[in-house]
Amino acid sequence: MQAADPAITLPLCAVPGLLSSMPTESLTPTPGPENSRWSLVRARVMEMVEPLVTRTRDRWRWFWGPRAIQGFVQTYYEDHLKDLGPRTQAWLQSSRDHLLNKTHSLCPRLLCRDWTQG
Repeated sequence: MQAADPAITLPLCAVPGLLSSMPTESLTPTPGPENSRWSLVRARVMEMVEPLVTRTRDRWRWFWGPRAIQGFVQTYYEDHLKDLGPRTQAWLQSSRDHLLNKTHSLCPRLLCRDWTQG
């Protein structure tokens, strides 16, 4: 492990001493007058942004209303869930048939031979 460079260590040791000697009043921001440049900028930005936000909220309000959500749920049900029962039954049947066929093709003929056919 290398020793710290004395040129770097000395300034780092001096920082806490400098901070402790500063008066605390100079660390707090001074309140500006109400008509400062930043308050005017903030007021102007709010003037421009607020109507935009209000218009956007009003335009999208219909989307979150109960009729729009009810229409979405109804359409989703008709498109995806209405025939879920029959589709599930068909999938289970085809999966079972596929698995039985696969299993039958893997077993040796001597063990899986249909004994009723002779």
